[in-house]
Formats: sequence, structure tokens, C-alpha cells
Amino acid sequence: MNHIARRLGPQALAAAFVIAFAAPAQPQTPATPGKPGAKGRPAAPATARAGPAETRFRLVLNGSLAPSTQSYNDVRTPIAYAEPSTIRTGYETGTGFGFDAAIQASFYRGLGVLVGYSLVTRDTTGSVDVSRPHPLYLNRPRTASAELSSYGYSESAVDLDVAYARRAGKLDWTVFAGVTLFRVKADLLSAPTFDERYPYDTLAIVATPAAAAEGDATGFNVGGRLDYLIGRSLGVGVQLRYATASVGLTAGADASEATLDVGGFSVGAGVRFYF
Repeated sequence: MNHIARRLGPQALAAAFVIAFAAPAQPQTPATPGKPGAKGRPAAPATARAGPAETRFRLVLNGSLAPSTQSYNDVRTPIAYAEPSTIRTGYETGTGFGFDAAIQASFYRGLGVLVGYSLVTRDTTGSVDVSRPHPLYLNRPRTASAELSSYGYSESAVDLDVAYARRAGKLDWTVFAGVTLFRVKADLLSAPTFDERYPYDTLAIVATPAAAAEGDATGFNVGGRLDYLIGRSLGVGVQLRYATASVGLTAGADASEATLDVGGFSVGAGVRFYF
């Protein structure tokens, strides 16, 4: 047995050597391009993440408060009993309440235009002082005074503005400025009626009827808005605006012009829609 092993040993070693070195090499799997993480293999380029699309349009709806008051007056000089009489009237408006609506469009990096409409109404009070000739004697006028109440006042405006808007997270802000077209309707004193009795030495004002007067003016406005987004297309916010112009109103042919400064500061709050 040992004799056989000694004879087969050298042949077995030689056969193993030939098999080891003559066996064909296993083919290597080629690297697949574009798979990240493999050594020596190029990674596919990362796709750039697109930022949020710019808001192009904003619809703004506000309830508004105009805290400033306005004062104005006029003088009438009608003829009575062949002499001129004098009717001096002073008016004062109260705090204004109203609404405004605007559409804002952004065209380039937040820069765009804003077109808006607002309406404010006020209660008006005042007083009237009358100097009226005596029906029986020359140069002996009688005087009387009365308070005015329940007079109306409304002020509408169209804003044509340049606007700039930016967004930071959930905050959206806008500044704007431009031209404002005002239209004012106000009650002015018409012809008062009097209580005159013999011997006509005293005078009393019985009624102070109102007559509506209208006037237009062109002015300017400037303001800003700060809004908070509560959804993709809905927000709430506040707005401050200052607008001004000068309007002249006339009660009649025998009356002087009542000049008043319209507009003023206003503060608004409401909802916004983004699309």
C-alpha cells in the first residue's frame, strides 16, 4: 500500500497543479453606470429641487376704519326782503367705516400692479348761524342758530398703484403707492325754513333740509400690507393706507364752495386669496 501511494503522489500533485493554472478565469460582471455608491463608478447627477412658484395674483378683501375726522364750511347769501341775508354753515364728519377690495398682480420678482376700490361712509353733524333782514325795517337783521344732525357723507376711491410683494415662510408682505381717484357725496344745508311772526323781531329756524352735493378729485395713496398664510391659497392680514386729495362741494348758486380734504389714514383687516 505504501508502495502504491509513493507511486501516485507525484502524479496527483502534478495533475492538481495543471488544473489550477489551466482553468479559465471567471468573467467579471461589467460595472453598471449611473448607480451611486459603487467604488469607481460615476454617480448620476442629482436633480435640482425647484423652489416654490411665485404667487402671481392676490385678491384682497378688507373691512376698514378711517379714524380721522373732517371739517368744512360754506356761506350762503340769499336775498330776503330786498336785502342780502347770510347763512354760515359748519360741518364735521365722524369716524368712517367701510370696506375695500383689490386685485394685485406680480409680474417680475414681486413687482407688479394693484387696482383697488374702497368705500367709506361717515355721519355728519354741524351748526348753522343765520342773519336775516327784518321785513319791516332796513338794516335791522335778526339772528338765529340751529344744530345739524343726521347728515350723510360717502367717499369712494379707485386706486391705481405700483406694488412690490415678497414672501418669507408663512408671512407675505406688500408695499404700494400710486394714484387715487376720489368721488365724494355729502349732504349740505339746503334752504332752511323760518318761524317769523309779527312784529317780526325774533327769528327761529324751523327746519334744516339737506341737499346732496357731489365732487371728484385726483390724489395719491401709499400703504403697506402684512399677511399670514393659513393655507396654500388663503391668508389673513392687516393693511395701513394713507390717501389724500382736495374736493370742492357747492350747495347752490348762492353758496360759496365748501373745500375739504378727503382720504386720510385708514386701517383694514380681512382675508386674502392667492392664485
